[in-house]
Amino acid sequence: MTADTDLDVLLAELPQPSSREAFAEIEAARRAAEARTPRRTIVPEPVLPPLWPHPDSGIVRFPCALGCGWTHAENIADEDPDPISVPLSASPKEIGRVLSERAERRASLLRQRVESAIREHFKVAHEGQEPPEREVW
Repeated sequence: MTADTDLDVLLAELPQPSSREAFAEIEAARRAAEARTPRRTIVPEPVLPPLWPHPDSGIVRFPCALGCGWTHAENIADEDPDPISVPLSASPKEIGRVLSERAERRASLLRQRVESAIREHFKVAHEGQEPPEREVW
């Protein structure tokens, strides 16, 4: 038996939703996406790092939205060196909660660092001009 046939067997054992159920799920997702309120941010779209072993792998760059050539670099490998601490008796739900809280805290700190760098750049290089905002979902 190959891995593909093992997967086929497992997929065949899963309950198959009806067409009506599948359509209802897609419709619910579409309505939820339409109802979502967009947020505004001054953080530009990041330039993602090249793959390892490139010397810049792991470095995410946030370029100036005005195209002046300035970028703020963040080394994603340096973030949050604290170990993850989860009790051995923790349930999967508790582990998920701990990891989610940690990810939210890290994202908030990253956003604060990038926003501070952008504001400082605009104060120095683009005096009197506010950083442009963009919508994010």
